[in-house]
Amino acid sequence: MKNFFTKLPPEIQGGLLIILAFVIIGPNDILVPLISEESSLWQFHLCRSIIVISLICMIMLISRKKLIVVNWSAVIIRSLLYTTSMLIYFGCLSFLSIAVVGAGMFTSPIFVLVISYFLYKEVIGFRRISAVIIGSIGVWFILDPFNEKFSFFNFLPIFGGAFLALGNMATWRLCSKENLLTLNLMFFLSIGLCGLIGTIVINSYDMVTINFPIPDFFISEWTNGSQLLWSLILLQSIGSLIGIGLLTKAYQMADTSYLNVFEYSFFIFAGFSGWFILGQTISLYESFGIILIIIAGIIVTIAGRRSQFKN
Repeated sequence: MKNFFTKLPPEIQGGLLIILAFVIIGPNDILVPLISEESSLWQFHLCRSIIVISLICMIMLISRKKLIVVNWSAVIIRSLLYTTSMLIYFGCLSFLSIAVVGAGMFTSPIFVLVISYFLYKEVIGFRRISAVIIGSIGVWFILDPFNEKFSFFNFLPIFGGAFLALGNMATWRLCSKENLLTLNLMFFLSIGLCGLIGTIVINSYDMVTINFPIPDFFISEWTNGSQLLWSLILLQSIGSLIGIGLLTKAYQMADTSYLNVFEYSFFIFAGFSGWFILGQTISLYESFGIILIIIAGIIVTIAGRRSQFKN
């Protein structure tokens, strides 16, 4: 089986790893709304990072692997980009459905296209411009600005998608030679440090007095929590380590533009998990928006592959 897998093209290997990752991440991330009922975003990331970093260190000791970094600047930049993206992603899961948050995050192929144009002067043809327009319309439907429940926080997953795009590009262009455990260790150190700082700030100031409608998950103080809370955090930590490890390996194997189309398997596993575990549903507007974003991502992928084939 291993020999069969290694004989596949890198793009297919990476795609299969992404699908496997989302089989784990879909139901794993749906635990976050349950965690948010007792914990804060910052406590969750601090505790999760401590668990994951401990597991990574154990793996490195057992396998006798050393912490080797080829390019410190690239690894730090990548870690900060993913940290920002994941803080937004997990924060939004406390008040938006996982399908809607995922749709915002998976505007990343559109951002990859725009960023590649400005940073690397890549040519954007008619197909890619069409994809940007279609994706933008999809975002508008998901945001549903005329809904009475609409707020500034509905925009957050879109910003998360931008930072996710930058992180994916950094993994492929800057960190393809880095050790997988090293990349994961640095990411969890980064997001764990944010969790520590956030926890200290939240517990040092009376956030309730802030005259702004901030979701409780962002401003809740440290809690000892129940046995269920710590069990969920432990389970989520183990799932995250495996899922993020698979994604990191995938993005090291092939260009992001080839792998984007496989990312949409997230909607299958996450959407089903949200419905099955939490009874989450999405509106007709949101469904239409998700479909448009998926179509835009597929167009970007196909156009990118044709462009590289011609070159």
